[in-house]
Amino acid sequence: MQAENARQTIRDGEQLVQLAETRTRVGVGNDEDVYIARADVGTSRDVLRQLELAQEQALRALELLIGRYPSGAIRVTPELPGQPESVPSGLPSELLERRPDVIAAERRVAAAFNRIGEAKAARLPRISLTTGLSAISSDLFVLKERDNPIWNFGASLLMPIYQGGALKTQVEIRTAEQKLAVANYASIGLRAFGEVEAALSAENAAREREQILAQSLADNRRAYDVVQTQFKVGSTDLRFVTQRELALFATQSALIRVQAEQRVQRVNLYLALGGSFEKPPPPPPPDPE
Repeated sequence: MQAENARQTIRDGEQLVQLAETRTRVGVGNDEDVYIARADVGTSRDVLRQLELAQEQALRALELLIGRYPSGAIRVTPELPGQPESVPSGLPSELLERRPDVIAAERRVAAAFNRIGEAKAARLPRISLTTGLSAISSDLFVLKERDNPIWNFGASLLMPIYQGGALKTQVEIRTAEQKLAVANYASIGLRAFGEVEAALSAENAAREREQILAQSLADNRRAYDVVQTQFKVGSTDLRFVTQRELALFATQSALIRVQAEQRVQRVNLYLALGGSFEKPPPPPPPDPE
């Protein structure tokens, strides 16, 4: 998409070269305008070549990754994938418990307590992931009480020890191994929350920026059309036309990057959650034996 944006800029620039040459022949222009227009087209061609090289390198890297190098058979679509749907509000923290690092930390807690005959399960505190209409604040994670009237933020992550689904606020830490396992679980839990919040915030910011840039692109396109018409009738200088052309190209390029960033951050959000927004299936019933 960036390369096609550059190609369109080259086409527009070549039209300006022809117009400048025509104006010079009829005596209302000058050679300077022709040289400026040609130089701008050359610059755009250089940008296009860099973009084409970057695309070629990305395709080769992808071929190496999936074991198809050097077939050169990978095709790409001319547009980005569809817009990701809005993130549903009220996502439970249980989704984070699918993450491999959280699972491993929980198993280390259970192992530390099993060694002295006290099997304990580590669970993240129940939270609700909330999204605002225009922004996501630092209190994105709303901690809610979970079978404990004195629930607070400090207790929630410093001692996330559960047994049978209920919080045990008075779990006795008897060994250094238990203390380390619990602290490690709390640290990984905080990191998981932070990664989710970062991905949500970045995606939300990209959505807002897309709206801003889309309006800016429309305004730049109108401005370019106006100065181009003015140049044709001899009421403005070519420099103003090239300035608007560069602004149009830059805005279009920024819009493409922001649209791509939304997709990247949605992938990051899935990685941070350990999967999609769907709740994991309930655990199988215990063995009757």
